[in-house]
Amino acid sequence: MLQPGSPIPMLATGDGRPALAAGRRHVLYFFPKADTPACTMEACSFRDNLALLRARGVEVLGVSPDSPAAQEAFARKYGLDFTLLSDPDGAIAQAFGTAVDQHWAGKTFRSVSRSTFLIDADGIIRQVWENVDPRVHVQDVVAALDALDAGVSPEQELQARLAEARDRVTQAIVSPFASAARPSVAREAEARLAEIRRKGGVEDAPPEGDDAAPVDPVQVQEVLDMLRPFMQADGGDVELVGVDSGIVKVRLQGACGTCPSSTVTLRMGIEAQLKQRVPGVRGVEAVF
Repeated sequence: MLQPGSPIPMLATGDGRPALAAGRRHVLYFFPKADTPACTMEACSFRDNLALLRARGVEVLGVSPDSPAAQEAFARKYGLDFTLLSDPDGAIAQAFGTAVDQHWAGKTFRSVSRSTFLIDADGIIRQVWENVDPRVHVQDVVAALDALDAGVSPEQELQARLAEARDRVTQAIVSPFASAARPSVAREAEARLAEIRRKGGVEDAPPEGDDAAPVDPVQVQEVLDMLRPFMQADGGDVELVGVDSGIVKVRLQGACGTCPSSTVTLRMGIEAQLKQRVPGVRGVEAVF
């Protein structure tokens, strides 16, 4: 991945015009797929703060593997008043180092990491964010711009923010169920839920034949990425294992994966979010 101090490669819009506005700074952010939960959250956050960024001499550009038509529909649906660059062949992602391989159901497909580059008016990268949290990313970008304008280095800004966090937090967040952690009970509970589903639970019974809606792995991963910060705050994490007949299988790690009560509660919360946001999802199972 390109790092601060590197010049960026040439960027052009679909009609061949230069993508960067002369004499302006730019925030160039990569997202995996238009109109998915986390990508929509990030795009709308940039939209809502566009005046704030432009007041600081910054234009926003988004890049994803989506087609130009999908990008246009995405921008029109959410009123995105900034440029979205289509990168279906991954050339831009490859040049910036954001192209990644994702694995799903034994297959590998190309995607992009959720990354952002702050580019100065001379086309030089000044700061890079990887694996960003779309809920707070724009605030991070604005803070970095203000720090740069004040002559503060990214390292100094990071140290200042860490010091502020230490002042606010006096103790670690601990799961209320952590002291009762019993992995075997969690496994037994999930096994019973899976058995009930297999024996014909009406709500989760899979449709037959062609009625089964395919589950988009990118959308599933987007929802899990959106939920991950909340789980990490409680000492846990979630990993997508796969999908079997509309049942999303996840591995809950850390405190979340060792406590039976929190495992079942979190699984139900994840299931509710996925059913609401991803077509074809009929349930969630925790695997160990």
